[in-house]
Amino acid sequence: MTLAQAPVAGDAALASLPERPARPRFGAPLQAWYPVAREAEALQGVRTHLHGRAIILRRYAAGAIGAPHQPDLMVVVRAGLVWARHLHGRGQVVPPLIEDSIGGGHFPMIAYSEVKVEADYDQAVLGLVDPAHVPMVHDAWWWRGSTKRRVKTKQYAPSPFGFTATAADPFASALAYALTGASRRITIEFRLPSTRIERVEAEGFRLVNLTTVTPTAPGSVTLRNAIYCSLSPMRALHPLLSALGRAFLEQDARILRRFESRRVPGHPLVFVGAPDQPSLWYYQCKAALGRATEDAPFANPVRTTVLQWRT
Repeated sequence: MTLAQAPVAGDAALASLPERPARPRFGAPLQAWYPVAREAEALQGVRTHLHGRAIILRRYAAGAIGAPHQPDLMVVVRAGLVWARHLHGRGQVVPPLIEDSIGGGHFPMIAYSEVKVEADYDQAVLGLVDPAHVPMVHDAWWWRGSTKRRVKTKQYAPSPFGFTATAADPFASALAYALTGASRRITIEFRLPSTRIERVEAEGFRLVNLTTVTPTAPGSVTLRNAIYCSLSPMRALHPLLSALGRAFLEQDARILRRFESRRVPGHPLVFVGAPDQPSLWYYQCKAALGRATEDAPFANPVRTTVLQWRT
C-alpha cells in the first residue's frame, strides 16, 4: 500500500492485482530508456551504471556521446540528459523517449540534482504517481505553508505509455506556485518506465519539472530531478534551485530507506480507493508493456476518470 491518506468518505472500493500475472510485475523493464547521466558530465567522460552493468560514456570526435565497446547499448541525448537502454529481446515494445523540447520549446535547464539510494525500484517509482507522496513526504516552508488537509479533485486521462492528471479544483498547496499567478495551469504526466513530467503554464511563463528513477543495480536506484524554464534569467538560480531539488530527493531517499528496512518480499499488493488508483495503474501499465509485442501494440489500461481524495 502506498502512503496515500484514507479515501474520501463513500469511496471504499478495494482493488488488487492478480497473484499470478502472465508476465512479472516487479522490477524495471529491461528494454526501456533510462537517464544515466547529465550531458555536461558525459562530455567530459563519466562512468555510470544501468541494470547492474557499468557504462563508460565518452564524447566521440564528431561531438556525439556514446558508450564505446558496448554494442548492445543505445545512447541518446535528450533535454540535457543522457539516456541509455540495453538491446534486450526481439519484438519487445519500447516506450519512446521524451521529446527534446519537453516543455514545447527548447528551454534552458535551470536546476539539476540526483541522489543514489539503496531501495526497491517499484517503490521508488510509486513516489512519482502516489498523490499523497508530495504533501506527506516533502516538508519545506516555501513549498507547503499549511498542514491543513482538504479535498482535492483531479481529472485523469490516458497518455502515451501512462497517464496525465489535471487539477479540477484550485491548486494552492505549494506556495512556490503562487509566483506564477492565478491563471496557471498544471498538468502531471507519468510515462513508463519511470518518468514524471510536471508542466506549469501561465501568462508569459512555462516551466517543466522532470523527475526520473533509474535502476542502477538490483536494490539500487538513482533519483534525478531536472527543471526547465522559458525564462532564461532563471538560470542564475541554478545553484539555489539545484540545492533545493537535492533536499527534496534526500527526503525521498529517507522514506525509501525506511520502506526498505521494513519491506516483506512477496507481500501481496493491495490498493485502497481513489488515492491508490494511480499506483494500481502503474502496475497495470507495466504489465501491459510486458505483454505488448510488435504484432500486439501496447494497450493502455487507463480510462478517463475523476479521482478525489483528502490530503
